[in-house]
Amino acid sequence: MRIAIISDVHANIQALSKVMDRCDLEMVDEIICLGDVVGYGGNPNECCELLRERCEVVLMGNHDAATVGVMDADYYYESAKHVLYWSREELTDENFRWLYALPYTHQRTELDLGFYHAAPIMPSSFYYVVRNEEAEALTRMKVGLYGHNFIGHSHLTTCYEYNGRKVRDVTGHYEYVKGRRYLTNVGSVGQPRDRNPDACFVIYDTESKGMAHMRVPYDIASAAARIRAVGHDEKFARRLALGV
Repeated sequence: MRIAIISDVHANIQALSKVMDRCDLEMVDEIICLGDVVGYGGNPNECCELLRERCEVVLMGNHDAATVGVMDADYYYESAKHVLYWSREELTDENFRWLYALPYTHQRTELDLGFYHAAPIMPSSFYYVVRNEEAEALTRMKVGLYGHNFIGHSHLTTCYEYNGRKVRDVTGHYEYVKGRRYLTNVGSVGQPRDRNPDACFVIYDTESKGMAHMRVPYDIASAAARIRAVGHDEKFARRLALGV
């Protein structure tokens, strides 16, 4: 089975639509979203509706949690907070209720897979994993770290391999080794920050254990124009073309 794992859509319908087209082209069997459906972008309802239609599982990200009021919005800086409040008003009642009910985690124990928005430790706290030190902290987990673990949140494309209590960064050269565990940042659909502006997601093959980050170009100018049209901070539009 081939599973597409997407994350950090951030109300970018232009990017999400192209990613869904690519999933169809790749003939994936299932699509799982790791959260942050809303925030930064200008089309929260359209993204909610497309994800509800296409995804088997959607998790709650921190921007989703703050938008629906289950996380304190004061954590965010002013321009991001403005988008949260705008999204809260913009969402239909149906989409708001759907976001509010999203789970923080999802596991497929029969496939040895774990899915999270951020670090698997205390998922509702949304800790980042962007460095080896943060990946190493997860070795203290006695349960809950599966053979393959997929996260978003950082908008990066890193991958870590666990061998006992040691962690190795295998970003860009992942190769499955039986008995080892892996933690993969799947990248961002709507706001990549690895200096590549193309939308990003992962395809994982449950049979071969093969895994690859996929890049998809989309109409960045249109997504940026929508951000400007709804009055969000200019930097959220400008950074789309830079991938930062």
